[in-house]
Amino acid sequence: MVTFAYEPVRRLRVAFLGTSGHAYRNFLPALPYAPVELVALWDPDADRAAAHARQFGAPRWYTDVGALLEEAAPEAVLIAVEGAGEAEPLNASLMAQCLEAGCHAWTDKPLAASVARARQLIALRDRVHRVAAVGIKTMYYPAYQRVREIVHDPAFGRPVSATVRYPLHVPSQGGLTPAHREVRSCLGHLWHPVGAALVVLGPLQQLYVEAAPTGGGAVALARFAQGTAGAFHFSAGQSGTSLLERLEVVGEGTNVVVENAVRLTYYRRGSPGPYGKSPSYLTETDQAPLSWEPELSLGQLYNTNNFIQGYAPSIIAFAHAALGGPALRYGTLEDAVEVLKVFEALCEGPGRTITIAAG
Repeated sequence: MVTFAYEPVRRLRVAFLGTSGHAYRNFLPALPYAPVELVALWDPDADRAAAHARQFGAPRWYTDVGALLEEAAPEAVLIAVEGAGEAEPLNASLMAQCLEAGCHAWTDKPLAASVARARQLIALRDRVHRVAAVGIKTMYYPAYQRVREIVHDPAFGRPVSATVRYPLHVPSQGGLTPAHREVRSCLGHLWHPVGAALVVLGPLQQLYVEAAPTGGGAVALARFAQGTAGAFHFSAGQSGTSLLERLEVVGEGTNVVVENAVRLTYYRRGSPGPYGKSPSYLTETDQAPLSWEPELSLGQLYNTNNFIQGYAPSIIAFAHAALGGPALRYGTLEDAVEVLKVFEALCEGPGRTITIAAG
């Protein structure tokens, strides 16, 4: 159940940094569904800052982050800036500045371009005792969170194998500079498939990448720390009209599939009957697959992209944690470290087996 922003007795005073496309389409429109009060907005472009402040009801706007933090005195800051996919994302330095000022901080991905930088932010977060989060949206997909529940149910058995599909471009060779377009593209989008795998199966332990001959895609064989064998199909080069995502986890006599982020099917233990002699495809009801997908007729939150794609749930969870509620379960800085480990492994180039260190 979502509590609208006007309903809570206690609301978190937040400032918003950035006027990116995601900010306009996904994050600022999500604020009415979180226990927050928007007190200020920043962008280095004064015209954009003023326009966004008017559009979304921020009483103040700034072109200087330091002035915003001092004068508007927000308790928390949300960050979604243009240029976040550059070689050195601005997100990390903005988060550090806000944490140092005593604010809780949430940022759109990518958090940073290296594991080392993410670990620095963890140390800073712990030193100042503030909540810090990353909008790894796939970790908040309702479909993937339900898959996590299914996979961890004893009725599913052990998750023995898994596949994740996403049209990610990966570096074609090792040694490319952080500014190279292949590296920047990978850094900007890797969070989606790895976030999906992370929320369902946990951290990776090993990765082997075989690059596609054209198109920038690849297939990566993976081993998860808890033992599941996996494969990532980075399907870059696919049709622009194709579905982007597919996830499947196979258990012991069971499997669960998510297509297009919303169409979830749980194949429970069952039998089609004796081969060659089964007169009907209609299995027993207690063995039949369970399927979910959203209806798109009612004006519900669950059939809007901000909830289907995890944007609003990520901000809501952060706000509640910053207000002293339940601690973050997903989209933590530790999760960001695990994603960036995979990024660094991919940057070593294809054709090699890479062990991903624990912790």
